[in-house]
Amino acid sequence: MSAARHSRVLLGGARGALALLCALGSVACERPGQAAPPGQPGREIDVDAVGGVRWPAIEPEPAEPKLTDADVDQIAKKVPHAQVPAVSPRNPAKGPPSAKVTLQVFSDFECPFCVRAAPTLDDVAEHFHDRLRVVWRNYPLPGHQRARPAARAALAAFAQGGSEQFWKLHDILYSPQGNLSDAGLQQAASKLGLDPARIAQAMQSTQYDPQIDADMAAGDAAGIEGTPAVFINDYYLMGAYPASAYTVVVERALREASAR
Repeated sequence: MSAARHSRVLLGGARGALALLCALGSVACERPGQAAPPGQPGREIDVDAVGGVRWPAIEPEPAEPKLTDADVDQIAKKVPHAQVPAVSPRNPAKGPPSAKVTLQVFSDFECPFCVRAAPTLDDVAEHFHDRLRVVWRNYPLPGHQRARPAARAALAAFAQGGSEQFWKLHDILYSPQGNLSDAGLQQAASKLGLDPARIAQAMQSTQYDPQIDADMAAGDAAGIEGTPAVFINDYYLMGAYPASAYTVVVERALREASAR
């Protein structure tokens, strides 16, 4: 895949889908600062909140329109099942393996659209609970210098503490205080009780690169055009959507899976 294609972090595809997405709300965002402005309280994420992670507000979100199943074909593209990337136990995941719907997210820790999508997808996962399994796939874009070191650190967290520790580190890195520098990644690891020395070693080595490259190759083979890219069973969505859009696609995928 060309570097130009890799650099597309928003939407490809039909103009109609783009128009619908724009109507649903903002698809662009700046990566939040690493600290609150002087005189304002910090916005630290609470990864140990009762009932699941508690995300701080980044900015007010516009009201989402009510979507129906008739909107699904404008939001997502249904692809042949053989084109959907295969999931393996080496991919961090949350939700039961027996869930009828799997949501795979190809993401980049430095991508501002992925920053926007992360808490949204967390809300969607919480809404569907055990009916949905969320699977992480690394897709660090070449122009993002800190994306690959962050992906290595996240996989090192997965190796140390399984999916639970991976998702906690994931949530910190996508939060307003997320810091992708070497020191920031080590500090986040220490906060979670992970071994910062192992995280540092992973960031500087190529130990996890074959796994990262395998995710990227799977995404390329499936035809994704940048990040975030999401597969909901056989439905493909490109770009950062509001929760209502992901939800209506998951609902259709659930109905189709139940009818089989």
